[in-house]
Amino acid sequence: MTISCCERMNADLHRECPVHEDRTDCPDAFVIEMNGGFGLMVHDGGSSAVEIAFCPWCGAKLPAMAR
Repeated sequence: MTISCCERMNADLHRECPVHEDRTDCPDAFVIEMNGGFGLMVHDGGSSAVEIAFCPWCGAKLPAMAR
């Protein structure tokens, strides 16, 4: 998904790590799409994330997650 809030958010969402095959394993990836919304990845060895309502870089309101 491409969102229009800022280039930094889109860059993070589309980042491809040359070292880690899975984005959740890459410590340089921060944001993940989940359930129609977005979350900040919790880099604890799992694949969990914390829902966010605003872009961490520009502060724009993000689409709500589908429930």
